[in-house]
Amino acid sequence: MVIELTRTQIEAALPRVARGLEQYLWLQDHRDSGDLMNDLVYRRRFNHFYRVRRGIEWQDKFYRVLQRSKGQVVTFGQVLRALRRATGRCEASFASKLVATVRPEMPVIDSVVLKNVDLRLPRYNSRARTAQLVRLHQTLVQRFHAFLRTETGRYLVKRFREEYPQARISQVKMLDLVLWQTRSHKALHRTGARDARPAGDRGRSRARRACRLT
Repeated sequence: MVIELTRTQIEAALPRVARGLEQYLWLQDHRDSGDLMNDLVYRRRFNHFYRVRRGIEWQDKFYRVLQRSKGQVVTFGQVLRALRRATGRCEASFASKLVATVRPEMPVIDSVVLKNVDLRLPRYNSRARTAQLVRLHQTLVQRFHAFLRTETGRYLVKRFREEYPQARISQVKMLDLVLWQTRSHKALHRTGARDARPAGDRGRSRARRACRLT
């Protein structure tokens, strides 16, 4: 399935991108400035942008993996498994955000993006959930690239660069930011910069969030 995004939607979303873009640029500009395990300012701003609602113990483990991944060509599967070993949870959204932080050409998995590309997270009780999540991320990458090759995709990139000429970000991130801003008017006022949890993650118990080993 090709991402369905019209020029009208793109034009409506572009002005709303500004705040999130500013926050994202700060995070990318400061990513390599120090040890993220101990950089409380970076962690606070990352948590706000990606809506990280986890305790300090979980966060320490997450930022340890992020710090270790800087400068590496990590894959989504590698990070997903590293976070599962560290935290006991199999969370595609956080894994994709970590990967996208060190590899800006990679897309982020969240509820809004998945809805726009007609994808769903696999069932929590699936014995092959890790492998299914890896395939899901691969499919997401393919659909992003396929859209960006279309006339509408090229239009989005052109208009984004016209609106934000100083923003040096990947085309994938341009599409990600625009897709996020295509949700409903009510949702725009109900949520902040990003929602760290896909729809399937909300209201689940910790036991159900843990990934069954494959």
